[in-house]
Amino acid sequence: MSKVVIVPFENKHAEQMLDIGLNSKLLELKPEHRKYTYFLKEVGMSFTGLVDNKPIAAGGVFHLWDGVAEGWVLATKEIYKYPVFCAKHIKKRTEMLIKNNNIKRLQTSVKADCEMAIRFAKWLGLKPEGLMKNYGPDGEDFIRFARIERWVFLEIY
Repeated sequence: MSKVVIVPFENKHAEQMLDIGLNSKLLELKPEHRKYTYFLKEVGMSFTGLVDNKPIAAGGVFHLWDGVAEGWVLATKEIYKYPVFCAKHIKKRTEMLIKNNNIKRLQTSVKADCEMAIRFAKWLGLKPEGLMKNYGPDGEDFIRFARIERWVFLEIY
C-alpha cells in the first residue's frame, strides 16, 4: 500500500515533478522556464502531496500585498491515481490559507487552452476575469481567474 503524506513545499519538489512530467502536455515548461518555480515557495503558504516519498502535486499561494495572493498548483500524471484525495486536499488547504492569512482576493493564471485547469480553477471557486493575451513565457494566452471573499463585502456594508 502506498504511503500518502502532505508536507511543506520545497523547491526540489517542483524540480522532481517537472522531471517526471506534468499532468498535461499543455502545462509542460521548457528547461529555460523552470527557473520561475523557485518563486513559488513562501514558508507556511505552500505544500506538497507525496506518494511513497515522491511528489505528485503541490500548491500554495504567495502574497502580492496585504489581502491579495496569487495561487498556484503543479501536478504530475500520478495525480490521476489519487484524484479525490488530491482535489480534496488542495481545496481544503486553499480554504485554510485564505482564512488564516486574511486573503480577500485570491487570483491565478490558467492557460486558455487547458480546459482541465479551467474546470479545476472554477471548482476551487475562482471566476474568470479576462483573457491575458500573449501572457505566457512562450506567448501563450492565459485567463485571469480570481476569487473575492464574501466577508470583504460584509465588512464594507
